[in-house]
Amino acid sequence: MRFHSNMKAAPMPQKDMRLISKPPADAIVLEPAQGTSAIDGQGDTTYRCGSCKTRLLSNVSHMDVFHGEPFDAVKCPKCGRYNAVPDEDHHHH
Repeated sequence: MRFHSNMKAAPMPQKDMRLISKPPADAIVLEPAQGTSAIDGQGDTTYRCGSCKTRLLSNVSHMDVFHGEPFDAVKCPKCGRYNAVPDEDHHHH
């Protein structure tokens, strides 16, 4: 059975993360290995490096990002820049 390309799933949102300067020594920084994501979730949003567009958080949900393991920044394995989740994605209750 051939897979028809017109049966693609709806595109998942891709968001660019916010570039930040190097976090303080006590910050929680996720450092994924080259070719991997810091978090692979079951959600529908992918966050990319704000500089080189490498995927850093893949298929994550709000719960994965904000209510899972806490972190302050993600270091891009490709370009070495530090990224944070965009401010507008923080939903404080």
